[in-house]
Amino acid sequence: MIRVLLADDEALVRQGIRLVLESDDDITVVAEATDGSQAIDTARRLQPDVAIMDIRMPVMDGLAAAREMALLPQPPRVVMLTSYAQDEYLFAALKGGADGFLVKDVSPYDLMNAVKAVANGDAIISPSMTRSLIQRFTPPEVSPASSAQERLRALPKEQRTILALIAEGLSNAEIANCRGLTESQVKAQVSRILRMLRLNNRVQAAIVAYSAGLSHQDLAL
Repeated sequence: MIRVLLADDEALVRQGIRLVLESDDDITVVAEATDGSQAIDTARRLQPDVAIMDIRMPVMDGLAAAREMALLPQPPRVVMLTSYAQDEYLFAALKGGADGFLVKDVSPYDLMNAVKAVANGDAIISPSMTRSLIQRFTPPEVSPASSAQERLRALPKEQRTILALIAEGLSNAEIANCRGLTESQVKAQVSRILRMLRLNNRVQAAIVAYSAGLSHQDLAL
């Protein structure tokens, strides 16, 4: 059971998120908070697995709270869930230790999958924000790095295809549907890819794929 803390200053938003998450038998919401300071105190007391936090909240915003939570003896994995799809919020959240960044137009299905992925140690970024993140670390005027291409040569074609789909922002469920695999098979493949490339999460994998000029369309030819 994944134990979740919700932090948002709008009661209606919290109720909606709770209803979505608790429709999954593997997720339970153990507490709610109305600001970042309350979220930190609650996380310290209850030690949830995942904290889902809005960015703009009174008393202490979600970005500051995420930084403080990272210092707790038993810190939760943190997912920022916001209406503001702005690059500066994304970069500040990741720099502050957040494990996920989702925009509130995310589907209920993807929100539940994101919570599970983050609880399992992955990092999740909204597909709409993935390109901004990649371009931040790999400027478009820079040609694909030969070192990145060299790293990918060790991957079989199926794993390179999955890596390309990760770079496009697809979730494990979406990749499974695209490739005719089960979600558990995709998860196993992603773990192998990260291990072979010596990476920590799928965000880093997406950056390597973009740097190497890896394209799902090219691989399909």
